Amino acid sequence: MVIEKVIPEDVELLNLFGINDSNLKYIKKIFPSVKLNARGNILYLDGNQNNVNKLLNLIDEMIILNQNKQSIEIPDIELLLNMNGSLNGDNKKISTINITNNKSIKVKNVSQYKYIDTIMKSTVTFGVGPAGTGKTFLAVASAVKLYSEDVIKKIVLTRPAVEAGEKLGFLPGDLSQKIDPYLVPLFDSLEYFFGNENLEYLIEKRNIEIVPLAYMRGRTLNNACIILDEAQNATSGQIKMFLTRLGENSKVIITGDESQIDLYNTDNSGLKKTRKALSNIDEISVMEFENSDIVRNPLVSKILEVFPKK
Repeated sequence: MVIEKVIPEDVELLNLFGINDSNLKYIKKIFPSVKLNARGNILYLDGNQNNVNKLLNLIDEMIILNQNKQSIEIPDIELLLNMNGSLNGDNKKISTINITNNKSIKVKNVSQYKYIDTIMKSTVTFGVGPAGTGKTFLAVASAVKLYSEDVIKKIVLTRPAVEAGEKLGFLPGDLSQKIDPYLVPLFDSLEYFFGNENLEYLIEKRNIEIVPLAYMRGRTLNNACIILDEAQNATSGQIKMFLTRLGENSKVIITGDESQIDLYNTDNSGLKKTRKALSNIDEISVMEFENSDIVRNPLVSKILEVFPKK
């Protein structure tokens, strides 16, 4: 029996169907047992009732995204399909997550959504996996979201100052100027959400701090989100020191790629040892990304497959 699905008049069909019907063509590949045809704003579906119902649910979710002024591309359709209604109804709004009043991010896959969800629910979150999966950017985005919603009062970002094949001593300037290049990725992420002038103001007020890991010793941080980036270059002792900075009403996010250790002796890396040792504590969660989660150029994933894992 052919089922007709009428698309509401306020839906932009070009966005829903895709340029040259690219979205429709992709959906047809995913549901080969369902005949799908579009005439104007009416879709005609014929096939196995169970698959037709799944396809109707997908179309309803796409319509909601459209009505929320969100562009719809094939990765968004993949995300909705992968969620499969498993997030208590939230799957209708997962593609875009509001971070501040005027800034939002578009998650690229299920792992990214689960990562943010895990950060919000856990006191300590480890985000580990290859480059290009969004570990650092999404950690910063989560911290900014908590700050903008007044859940926390301070954001602290830190990295170990370890050279990736180059020596600090050969760089010009004083210690601060030598360390600044290590913190650039964190500045870039924060600047995206706050803008340059506002970020400078927040740093001046010390609502946001971006410091080397060595500067964290002896502190207790309350009402804060504290991010340790590139944790694969920290020893177990340094990570322990970092974790014990945790104060009241604070969250910790630790990110790293265990295949890119820049320490002279890679056995000194404490990331894998620490996350495994702490993984059974209820308030601590571990999110592991795979090469398939890489959202940079697809070539990055192929390159990483060639190099042996450390």
